[in-house]
Amino acid sequence: MTSQTNRKQLTFLPKFFWLFIKAIYILLMEKPDFIITTGALIAYPFCVIGKLMSTKIIYVESFARVQTPSLTGKLLYSFTDLFIVQWEDMLKLYPKAMLGGGIF
Repeated sequence: MTSQTNRKQLTFLPKFFWLFIKAIYILLMEKPDFIITTGALIAYPFCVIGKLMSTKIIYVESFARVQTPSLTGKLLYSFTDLFIVQWEDMLKLYPKAMLGGGIF
């Protein structure tokens, strides 16, 4: 069983490192063609490892992000194969993104 991790906790770095280890194992076992994510802590290790394995990365910025980017969006923007925003205003922050409209 895993517990939720907060970036402000002292145990964040060891848990984050452990997520990378788990991501490597899962991606080697599953060998996906695509990773589609809306972000959060677990998305980053999977996307980084997936990209190193030549997996296509599709990121959908959260519907809740209307005017400000998420941390995960900022981290993943530069190396995704497709970056989708759900609000037109977000194209100013992510000029190479595709406007997808409301995706649920």
